[in-house]
Amino acid sequence: MWVPRGPPARLFHAGTGFLLEVLVSPWHTHDMAEVATLHAALRPGDVLVGDRAFCSFAHLALLRQQGLHAVFRVHQRQIVDFTPARPHTVLKASATQKGLPRSRWLCQLGGTDQLVEWVKPVRPPVSPPAWLTPAVFAALPAVLCVRELRYRVARTGFRTQMVTLVTTLLAVDWYPADALAALYGMRWQVETNLRHLKQTMGLDVLHCQRLAGVLKELTVFALVYNLVRVVMLEAAQRQGVALERISFIDALRWLCTARPGEPLPPLVVNPHRPGRVEPRAVKRRPKPYPLLMQPRRVARNTLIRQPVGA
Repeated sequence: MWVPRGPPARLFHAGTGFLLEVLVSPWHTHDMAEVATLHAALRPGDVLVGDRAFCSFAHLALLRQQGLHAVFRVHQRQIVDFTPARPHTVLKASATQKGLPRSRWLCQLGGTDQLVEWVKPVRPPVSPPAWLTPAVFAALPAVLCVRELRYRVARTGFRTQMVTLVTTLLAVDWYPADALAALYGMRWQVETNLRHLKQTMGLDVLHCQRLAGVLKELTVFALVYNLVRVVMLEAAQRQGVALERISFIDALRWLCTARPGEPLPPLVVNPHRPGRVEPRAVKRRPKPYPLLMQPRRVARNTLIRQPVGA
């Protein structure tokens, strides 16, 4: 799971919440630009869970070539139809084929669960990422068998009512639709992890201005974050509760004040709150000061040159 466009891309472990990889990219860099670099942190058989930004034929095919699996949200422009034996478009689609899915139907696994074949695009994207070289694109298979499924989110407060997934986990007996929906629901834990990094630990604003300083700052934040997760894991095992119920800030406070050799005390256990909904709003009003739109040195000199009132 990673966040581009300024904040670095991050890969989290779903079971422990450990921060596995951090990638730094230039401003306004798309998610897919460095995604292949993160594959090195995965082992054959691992499952990569991501949102719409990572759902493409090339990415899925590349993962399968490396022995990896994926569960992605289908892109909003992708047409998905669960009608059995439905028609599909061909490579040179005519005007009468508009509105049809590009995937070829193979097998129905449930009411909104099916096996389909995704067809390799005729030509690579207009602006492909650096990892999608012409040689890599030519080596991709012509078709890829994937599984499409859709489920409904009925809990109040969730913005999306219908969620459509695509996955390379094809065996319905081993990977039922409910289990895949629950797995994708775990992806939202990443948002909590990012909140711990940005709000609790203060990573929302980087203070260094040079690249070397920014990299050092991110490295220190990643190290401290993983140390806190180690403390939480130890506390969860001792107290017999789920890892995510251990208070992150309580573990951070103990880690900041603990002396060498001091035993770990029982940490605060958050109540079990499934489906918790909070408004995305700020309670505290900002101070009525203008934004600093120029270097601080220039603004300071401007104040110095102003005449002092009588």
